[in-house]
Amino acid sequence: MLGSLIGTAFWWAVYLLVFRRDRRRVRNGVLLLIALYSSTSTLTLLVETTVPLGEVLVLTGTALALLGVIALGVFMVWNGLTMVRKEGRSLGNLLSGLVGLALLGAPVAAGVLMFSLTPLGLGAGALLALLSLHLGIAFLVFLCASIPYQLFPKRLPAEGVIIHGSGLIHGSVSRLLRNRLDRAVAERERLLGLGLDPLLVPSGGRGEDEPRAEGAAMAEYLVEEAGVPQDRVVAETESRTTQENLTLSHRIFEEAGIDGPYIVATSRYHAFRAALLARSLGFEDEAVGGPTAFYYVPSATLREFLAVLSYRKMWLAVTFLPSLGLVALLVRVATLYL
Repeated sequence: MLGSLIGTAFWWAVYLLVFRRDRRRVRNGVLLLIALYSSTSTLTLLVETTVPLGEVLVLTGTALALLGVIALGVFMVWNGLTMVRKEGRSLGNLLSGLVGLALLGAPVAAGVLMFSLTPLGLGAGALLALLSLHLGIAFLVFLCASIPYQLFPKRLPAEGVIIHGSGLIHGSVSRLLRNRLDRAVAERERLLGLGLDPLLVPSGGRGEDEPRAEGAAMAEYLVEEAGVPQDRVVAETESRTTQENLTLSHRIFEEAGIDGPYIVATSRYHAFRAALLARSLGFEDEAVGGPTAFYYVPSATLREFLAVLSYRKMWLAVTFLPSLGLVALLVRVATLYL
């Protein structure tokens, strides 16, 4: 018991040290997940050994956790339907519903395949189960890295604020984009209180279905509706991606003689990935997020997860290799004995 407590304290200490040093790392999620797992294991051991009917409580907790997974699957399907109703039918809007169906269907499909007791069925069922487990753990790592970053943003004394664009509605800023701009204005007020007068760079090019560049519409909002002085706003209107948002905005600051690091204002769900990209580009920028409608968060978070996975394709493949080895071994054994 003492060893378990010491181990838990160790992992929490390591996580807090690494998180404080640099919040913009995926490995923070790995360390937090280990610390949470260690805490859960320690609590389970404590309940089993000290609480009357402790084993019953642990089994009850396990059953509730399994029911929670089912409830999550149902919620995700409902959320997918809500997204389609409010945002239109697209792959991105269907994402949460598809994940919900996978949560509900993958365990059943894996069980049916494995209970077929044929080499092919065992191999396919084991592969499906291990792939689901692998992606599930990767998603938990992402959440454990992203959520603390959103909850505990680093407050930089910056002289520049970059605002990431998003799609316009009939040439005007959407509610989501307005929330990003309002967060940038709030950061400006905070910096003014520190004696700084930051330059704001709304960043976003013109989409194929947009009458003007996002950066221009954002600059108009900042000046005409948010009351930011016109000489403290410079629009960046050529970017097409988050990476270009950062690099082209940095160029504007450099031409203005304003040194970094800068603050990146975006949506909460997008803040961690924006910070990851900034770090990968060698920038010291930190991201802050504005609020997002609740129904929009699940699909948006899943899109962010898939985007971060695309940055870590080799890591994902390498960590899955042992699982493929286990599947191959299982099929070999099944071929010999079934």
